[in-house]
Amino acid sequence: MKGHPELIVGKTISGVIIKQGGSGSPSRQLFLLFDDNTYFEFWSWGDYSGMSAAGGLDRGGAEEVRNYMKGNEIIFEKLA
Repeated sequence: MKGHPELIVGKTISGVIIKQGGSGSPSRQLFLLFDDNTYFEFWSWGDYSGMSAAGGLDRGGAEEVRNYMKGNEIIFEKLA
């Protein structure tokens, strides 16, 4: 798996956002938001069984995730 998911070890999750994409974008995106104002993305072109990690940790919180790839619909959001 690419994307360095080991970077999330030891972080405290403060929220989860799941987006569903349209044509030409990932069909599923799972964002883990952390209490240090960073987030990590997992994405898939199919169902959740074949997810890949994005490039690494990104700076930002829920608002940045909501605005990222705005055409993709938020289907789940839970923040601490």
